[in-house]
Amino acid sequence: MAKMQLLHMLPEGTAFVAFILTLLCLFAGTQKNLDTANIMTLYTPEGGSNTHNFYSVHLMSYCQGTLGSIDPGDPGVTRNVTSCSNRTILFSFDPTEAWPKEITQGPALEWPRVISDDFQAFRLTSRAMAVLYCIAVGAVGAMLLVRVWAFLSPKKQRDVLELPFLVLGAISLSIASIIATVLAFEFVALINAHGKGSNVSAQYGKKFLGMTWAAVALLIVGSSAKFLTMFGSGQQTVAAAPAKDTEEG
Repeated sequence: MAKMQLLHMLPEGTAFVAFILTLLCLFAGTQKNLDTANIMTLYTPEGGSNTHNFYSVHLMSYCQGTLGSIDPGDPGVTRNVTSCSNRTILFSFDPTEAWPKEITQGPALEWPRVISDDFQAFRLTSRAMAVLYCIAVGAVGAMLLVRVWAFLSPKKQRDVLELPFLVLGAISLSIASIIATVLAFEFVALINAHGKGSNVSAQYGKKFLGMTWAAVALLIVGSSAKFLTMFGSGQQTVAAAPAKDTEEG
């Protein structure tokens, strides 16, 4: 009995935590103090100096700032976020617009135009990824609302609505996380290869990948638990019916 009660509570618990994690991924970078989970960070020397600028790319915006050290790989480096762009669902990072002209056109750096071409090629992919995250947030949020509705007015028909929302959230977030992972590894490697001669580099966001895949795992666990409670309880009811008839007889 205790195991079944735990199984009944598991979908809502995992969905709630996954919902929070997905929101953090989606709205990261919309304010200076939210520049935490980024898909990738680009580093470039500031024109005419030895200091480095960084540009952290998020799902719906980007933030920029300066580093306390010229070595982006320094674990003790401090990041000073100076500004963040306006958020939009169909956001795609364009370095030629974000980076100042003294960097892209100045004498201190011969701008690798191929990097701009790389971002142009992945524009539709990054926009599709953001839409998928929004679908996941909407689906999981709808599931939680249905759960509250079912709790206030218990009916089995309403309880059945939770599984489709959980599955939709798990599928859309899984696809979005796969796209984010490909961008994080393959695209960052591409930028590092093309930016070698210009001292332009990139790093993928470990925190973002950890959060998004943790949310995927939670939704898969929650969907599985919901499936078991729905169909498992039905089997127990059928099994209990003959036993009751036998006792009456």
